[in-house]
Amino acid sequence: MLTRRSVAAVLAIVMVVCAAPARAGETIPRDFRLTAEYYPPLPSFAADGQAVREWHRWTLTVTAGGSAVQETQRSARGSVKGLHTKSQKLARRDVERLVATVREANFHKLADDYAFEISPASALVLRIAMDRRYHEVTVYGPDRVRDDPEVAAFLRVWNQTLRLMPPPNPGQRPESGEPRPLARNPRPAR
Repeated sequence: MLTRRSVAAVLAIVMVVCAAPARAGETIPRDFRLTAEYYPPLPSFAADGQAVREWHRWTLTVTAGGSAVQETQRSARGSVKGLHTKSQKLARRDVERLVATVREANFHKLADDYAFEISPASALVLRIAMDRRYHEVTVYGPDRVRDDPEVAAFLRVWNQTLRLMPPPNPGQRPESGEPRPLARNPRPAR
């Protein structure tokens, strides 16, 4: 015959068994998906009319399972001819660190966009789905609005993403998303 204690014990065991997968799943939500997009600044031109540096637009998508796919557009926007795809499997701890960074930044509470002014600057976009929520944030001219605490939170997520799979543009670094000035040859020592 079932007693209240045995029913309570069975219910407690069922609750523990059912709760364990939920706690384990909290570090990386099943629906986690992050897409980072980089739109380069308008090209600047040298005196001879040549573009000083032309960076390419790229997209990086990271999923809960650790799949990372980077697509680089090396031809005119919309053309599929110059699309280069690179894939890799990320370590679980790296995805966990990325999810933790998203949570610490309160990403879902950030404004939809941050802009300095209309300029030829680059644009950074993060689209994140997790915990049954979706949010997209765009930062125009990140180097000009980086002192904003919310942009700094955005950049922490952006930078963590780029540490997982570096950007395809030579010289592009996680810290800013902007081109760094080309280094000049130092003068020879006399």
